[in-house]
Amino acid sequence: MEIEKARAVVDGLKEAGVNFAVGLPDSQFYEVYELITQDPFFKYVGVGNEGEGPAVAMGAWFGGKKPVLLIATSGLLVATFSLARLHLKEVPLLMVIPYRGDLGDPRWMGIYKKVTEPMLKTMDIPYEVVRQPAEIKKTIVGCQECTETWLKPVAVLITGEALW
Repeated sequence: MEIEKARAVVDGLKEAGVNFAVGLPDSQFYEVYELITQDPFFKYVGVGNEGEGPAVAMGAWFGGKKPVLLIATSGLLVATFSLARLHLKEVPLLMVIPYRGDLGDPRWMGIYKKVTEPMLKTMDIPYEVVRQPAEIKKTIVGCQECTETWLKPVAVLITGEALW
């Protein structure tokens, strides 16, 4: 990932008022994790399993923070049970996900393309797919506004076209 694209993600989070990040670092977002952990604007909590991420983010929200869950596409699938619990509590949670299996992915991960969007639809989690680097920041800000208004998780899927 080019550093200016990682900065667009981080700048979008800042502009949206997100100040708490949760994640299990992955290679697609390595630069994003590096920028967030070095920036005093954010409190970052790493988790040992993607299923823990939504619970940590929910606790942060109840503690007055604005959380983001940075999660790999495969990790999103691992976290489905925890994400389903957020609906019961009406907790807003922005998720920013490098979208594997879509156009521009440097490695073919087509199984993720087959299941990611249908899984989000089944769980009633609205999402936006970002295909151009210029759309990253604006989409993150807009989706954060939606998650706060609707009190539910909202996902931003960033394709390889936008990341690499």
